[in-house]
Order: sequence, then C-alpha cells, then structure tokens
Amino acid sequence: MINKQLTQLAAAIGVATMMTACGGSSSSSGGGGTTVAEGGSGFVVFSAAESAGAIALRSATARAAALTEYLYKTDGTPAGTSKIVDDNNNGFEVGRFGSGYMAELDGTFYFAGKDSNGDVELWATDGTGAGTERVADIYPNGNGQPHNMVPAAGKLFMNAVVDQFGRELVVFDPVANDTVVLSSNINGNPTSNTAPESLTPVDGGLFFFDQDAGDVYFTDGTAAGTAKIATNNDTIIGGSLTKYPQLIGDDDWLGYNGKLLFTGRFNATDAETRLYELDQDGNIEEVVFDDGGSTVRLDITENVVISNDKVYFVADKGTSSTDLNIFEYDGSTVTNLTASELNKPYEDRLVGTSLGVFMYVEQAGVTPYLLRVDNTNSPAGIAAAVRSTGDYSFSDVEAWTMVEANGTVFFAADTEGAGGSDFGTELWKTDGTSQGTELVKDIDDTAAGAGSEPFPLAFMYQVPPIVNGDLGSKYLFVANDGSSGSEPWVSDGSAAGTVILKDISAGTGSSVID
Repeated sequence: MINKQLTQLAAAIGVATMMTACGGSSSSSGGGGTTVAEGGSGFVVFSAAESAGAIALRSATARAAALTEYLYKTDGTPAGTSKIVDDNNNGFEVGRFGSGYMAELDGTFYFAGKDSNGDVELWATDGTGAGTERVADIYPNGNGQPHNMVPAAGKLFMNAVVDQFGRELVVFDPVANDTVVLSSNINGNPTSNTAPESLTPVDGGLFFFDQDAGDVYFTDGTAAGTAKIATNNDTIIGGSLTKYPQLIGDDDWLGYNGKLLFTGRFNATDAETRLYELDQDGNIEEVVFDDGGSTVRLDITENVVISNDKVYFVADKGTSSTDLNIFEYDGSTVTNLTASELNKPYEDRLVGTSLGVFMYVEQAGVTPYLLRVDNTNSPAGIAAAVRSTGDYSFSDVEAWTMVEANGTVFFAADTEGAGGSDFGTELWKTDGTSQGTELVKDIDDTAAGAGSEPFPLAFMYQVPPIVNGDLGSKYLFVANDGSSGSEPWVSDGSAAGTVILKDISAGTGSSVID
C-alpha cells in the first residue's frame, strides 16, 4: 500500500484544497474526508531555515529538521513573502515533530511552535507578529509536540504528548480557547497511550486509529462523544458481517458520506485486502461488486481516492492479475469501469482531482502516459492516454507531486526534449488532455540533465489549507534552480509566472526541506 502520508496528501490533492479555493470556499478532503469549508485566507504560512544547509533528498514523510526553522508567510508573490516577526524583529521558531505540524482552521494558522525554553506546544498566527502566540500548553511539564493536526467540526484535532498519559488525541476548541484530551481514559486506563493515527474528518466529527491495538475510534470533539467502535477480529453488533477484519489497515482511510472507508484483511487464510465501510456507531459492511447477479469480493491492489464525490480504486476480482480493474463506488453501487479494456496497466497510484482520476503508466515498448478516468460527465469512462503533444515528453511521474490548482493539475516529471535531450525532473501541468499537457518551465537550466526536483509545499500540512483571492489559482511548491538551493516557488501555469518567492537561505543553501 502507498505510504500513509502520501495517501493523505493525494486525497487532499484530489479535491483541490491547497492553493485552489476561489471566492472563499472549497471542497476539501484532507485525510480523505469530503467537506465544504467556508472562509479561508489570502496567504499560507510555512516553515523555513535561514542558515545554509545541505539539500535534503525528498522522502515520503517529513523528517526532523537539523536546522532552526522559522515561521514565514506568502500571498503567492515575492513581495508578499516574508518572515513573521514580533515587535523586536524576532522570528517565531517552528518545532516540528512528525508530519502534519501545521494546520489551518477558519483562516487562522496553527503550528507546533517552540518557545525560549525549547518546549514545543500549540501556537497560532493570523499572519502578523502581534497575532502570533501560544494558544495551548498541552504538556505543562514538558513538550506537547503536537502533530497530525486535522481540522474537523469547527475544532482542531491532533496527536500530542499529554502529562502522565503519553501520546493521545487532543482537541483544541478555538471558541472556548481550551484543549481536551479525548482518548486517554476510553478503556478505563489512564495510561493508555493511544498514539492516534489516521485522523480522518467527516461531517460531525473524526475517525482515528490506535494502530498498536488495532482499534478504530470516533469522536464528535467531546470526551463523552469519543468511543471505540471497531477493533481487529471483534464480534460485531450491526452491519452485514459476522466479524471485523482480522487486520485493519490505515494506509487507505477516507471519510465518505459521513462514514469511514478503510482497507483490511478478512482473516488469516484470506490475505487479500478488502474495502470496508464503517459508520459512526460501529456498523460495518464490506464493499463488494455485483457481477451480473453474482457477488464478487474485491482484492484492493492500489490506493483508494475520492474524485467528484465518488470513490475509485484498483482491485482484483479474480485469481490472476489479468482481472485487475478500476472500480467506482458511489456509496451504494460498485461499477467496473474497465471490463472491456484489453491492456490493464494498473500498477501505479491513483490521484483524485476535479478533472477526474489520474494514474501514471509506464510499460515496456509504450511511451509513458497518464491514464485518466473522466468522471466530469456521466457515466465515467477511461479517456484517451494523456501525453504531451509539444516539444517535450515526460516520464517517472510520482503521484504525491500531483496537485490541482483551480482546474490545472501540476506534477513533477523527468523531462526529455527533441532528440532525447535530458532536462532532469521539472514542473509540468495538465488539464486532462494531451493538448493541455506541457512542461511549465525548465527551472534548473544550469546544465544538461539538471532538474529542479519540484514538490508541493503542502507537505507540512496533514490537510492542505484553504485559501482564496489570487493565491487560490496558484501552485506553491519547493524547487532548486541550481543556484538558490531548495526554496519556495509559485506558478500560475505559465513560464513567466513561475518564479522563486524568496531565497531565504541565501546562496546555494536550502531553506525548505522535507
């Protein structure tokens, strides 16, 4: 299964949350949930280091930074990109721990901030120095180290260290200006150390996972409304199954129609990965396929994504790889979209967007392309292979770099010019057609084969922030032009509009690392 961090990022990408909202609203699905959020800001905050450092290799999850990082903001223009400082011109240090150490809720940005004592707690900013402050001391005797921050039901949920209890699910209510520990006493054990993962928002609350115990929880944001509702191999009260899956996975968690979609293994003798649907009361059903009146259990082989209010996944409905198909689920019916396709190259990651679902395909003897499930009109179908018709060709597209910005999907890809000239890994875009698929800019043109290695600036967020105004149609990313190191960039889809926002770590040092 795809790494969980990438799954969450891809799900958020799928319905265009980061740098995509226009007019103050956006459909968002961070962690897989599909919600409509109002408001938003005309800026985004991020962390960056000012002293020169070695360029870090990209990785699946954010790693602890070796350098001191400070809080920056950008409105998508070089002039509007600056360090946030207090009245004494001092910056605010970011103390990241794990992934998802920044979050946005109703126009306020929250982050794991470090004070002068080195304690890492929950801070908030409105983009000004005067409006940047610690809002919660989660662990008064040490470091709360909040991460996996996810907004849901008007509150901010996170994984944090709590005095005496270890890591638990903590919720911050901005209206009450208060934090509550939700998971430490669920089982009557004050030292439970739930270590919540896979925080997945839905209407009315949030699902989360205790991976070590194999337990699934739902919370409405109150201690009284937080309960364990499923566990590995537990007897079931409601739903269509007599038993929960033997092994619940958390690589593919989606909030869909107020329920949780997740993958798991049914039992020890059946090692195939199934797709399950769980409601907030613990009722569970397996998502199956009706093949002409015959019920077929599906073995999920690739990640599960949402696109235009429907769910898509690759599954094997038979006993060999020739039975791989792309399936669509609308909450009641599973449809096989690819039964008539002879060549089924379903061996890479799905990415959901408002333009449909994309998958990168690379096979021997075939020019690499993007497979597109076009669900913009009913019924959904497989569109013609998407390749560039211009002077450049692409290959080696990584799903986690595919980000939609107001109807344009940006991605990083190895690039070749006419005659096979090597341009390295550079920034591309597509509108879902071959004619609209093209190289945006050769950012690092310092030498043949040199690439800028662009990747989304959204890696700091579990759920990419909602923005509006001019920033809503721009893509924020990190790139290295060969002389400035890895720094924040912006693109409006044109070469002229693809520029560095600020060389924060002057010279060849990198300021933004993952």
